[in-house]
Amino acid sequence: MRSPFHSEQEAFRSVLLLALALIPVVLAAALGPTWLAGVVLAVMLGALAVRVAQLRMRKLRGLELPLKMAPPHLGSAAERRVLVVANDTLSEEALLGEVERLASVPLTHVLLLVPALISPGARLTGAVDGLLDQARVRLKTALDRVGHDLVVAGEISEADPLKAIEDAFATFVPDEVVVSTRWERAAGGLEPRLAGLVRERFAVPVRHLVFEPGAAAQEPDRDTEARYRREFGEAAARKFGLKALAGVGILAAVLMSMVALVQSSERDEARAASQAAAEQAAALPRVAKVVDLSVIAEYKRGPEGEKHDAFTTTEFTVHVGQPQQLRIDNTDSVPHSITSPGAGVNIVVMPGTHTYTLLVKQPGTFLWFCTFVCDEWAMEHPGYMSGYITAS
Repeated sequence: MRSPFHSEQEAFRSVLLLALALIPVVLAAALGPTWLAGVVLAVMLGALAVRVAQLRMRKLRGLELPLKMAPPHLGSAAERRVLVVANDTLSEEALLGEVERLASVPLTHVLLLVPALISPGARLTGAVDGLLDQARVRLKTALDRVGHDLVVAGEISEADPLKAIEDAFATFVPDEVVVSTRWERAAGGLEPRLAGLVRERFAVPVRHLVFEPGAAAQEPDRDTEARYRREFGEAAARKFGLKALAGVGILAAVLMSMVALVQSSERDEARAASQAAAEQAAALPRVAKVVDLSVIAEYKRGPEGEKHDAFTTTEFTVHVGQPQQLRIDNTDSVPHSITSPGAGVNIVVMPGTHTYTLLVKQPGTFLWFCTFVCDEWAMEHPGYMSGYITAS
């Protein structure tokens, strides 16, 4: 697999920058809401994409040239290795004649390199076999035509032409490169700018042979090569700019989708919490705003048949922390009380009609009773001068 880095220092810097970029993302995820982490991540990715785009645009426009590779000579001092790169021009008689001439020179080895020119769309759709078969047919036809099996070999490549040439430098180690193209870029043909790129990348002699059907080989002058470089850089920069713009659009769409998804999730959570609270409140016993009751002497008959003092209401339901109003008419001539030590309640009910506040600060069911001596039996039995307070 080809490394995307040109040096160990570049790889180390990339890893370091990636680690530093992850720090704010982790902090946002740990300290803030989920959507904040997504926003920070999108911003960091956007900044990284902008920087990559800047470097790529500079490279495409020719502002930064890579260091040239100077491969060592392979074989004896008299031996010569020539790499011929061609695709649609491989059937030109003038090119085949040049290959025959090179192969006839003693101690000269020739490698015919045929890039299959597989586009990203073809890789995506899997339409690769047809292009490879086409390149194989062209190479076989050329090898059969040239002959010289001992000194002329052939190879096809799925890689980008410049990368394919770089791979050939690692295996074949040429002393010279011949790049064959048309005068202008043709469908299924090599880019005329390729020869200039090879010159910039490799410190070996590079010849650019241009062919038109049935015509002899020609070599472009410096002005033509400069035009190729300028047009190629501008076209590549425009193409990359469109890709970068599409990438930014996709990133923005993903970011908006993430924010919308998080907001929708938060709304659903809030709605669910509100609904749960409403259901919980609905499940609680209903509490009256004001409870009317009376205290009446000899009001309620007991199991033994005698009448006893009693509160007309002895069961109270309240909400924790919410005051409950009790309007009590004490028809007796002496005070009574609603006292519950467990609930922290002690209401003294004076003769006459008065309004009192019942407040319980903790949930539970608590026994209450009257602490004023009146009907001793009724004071000990709930439903008479005693009862329960339920707080929820």
